[in-house]
Amino acid sequence: MRITRAAATLAITAGLLLVARHDAQAQAAPSPATTSPPPFSAGPAAPVGELKPLGGDRYQIGRIVLDKKARRFTVPGRVHVLGKPLEYLATSPGGMKEYETLLEVDASGSEFNLACILLGLERDPNQGPYWQFSKDPLSGPRVEIRVAWQDGGKRREVSAAEALLDPKDPTKPESVEWVYMGSLMNPADGLFAADVTGTLIGFVHDVNSIIESVYGLGIGAYGSVSGNPAKLPPEGAPVELIVRVPREAPPTAKP
Repeated sequence: MRITRAAATLAITAGLLLVARHDAQAQAAPSPATTSPPPFSAGPAAPVGELKPLGGDRYQIGRIVLDKKARRFTVPGRVHVLGKPLEYLATSPGGMKEYETLLEVDASGSEFNLACILLGLERDPNQGPYWQFSKDPLSGPRVEIRVAWQDGGKRREVSAAEALLDPKDPTKPESVEWVYMGSLMNPADGLFAADVTGTLIGFVHDVNSIIESVYGLGIGAYGSVSGNPAKLPPEGAPVELIVRVPREAPPTAKP
């Protein structure tokens, strides 16, 4: 039987999805109480949209569009909270921490994590336990995060740190680093924490987040991070979240 190129592509894509889902379970971050990954127990399947090949090494997972050659993925969303205390950069719709999250994006935790894995991101095995609001720096493969939107027909784009930090904040946006942490899997029911909580990207060292800030932002100074209205469109405005893996992205080492 002759196998068409399209059929072969779909077969490869299906296999890629299965491998990535397996890796998502294997890479789930450990519970903060232990340095070894918790055992996985079967539970309800994580919500992951269909993985569709778009050609040119590009894929779509739900509403995420991933470009393996460019080493990045994008996901649509909207500005969710401005002018109030923030602890997270991005959440899934209806996430537990939406009230203190800058952006709401159209992706589940499993979809977002799968996109990270397909870009080659893996949790740093040397990263020990950590806790929310801990000030110790985190270690992991570095990622770059940006926010883009249309303004009067022109595309505008800023770094995630520029979007979060008030211009009066002494923290320099270029000093803010982001690392892949992978969230965690609940050993009791096999549920992926980022699916349950909706926390995708945080900066207060929350173990449920998939991506975190290395040093954290506003830890010990609640309310000091509230978004930068001078750099962003108003609440409710559509935006695009961009996650990119630099060409040279060794794990960020603890000082």
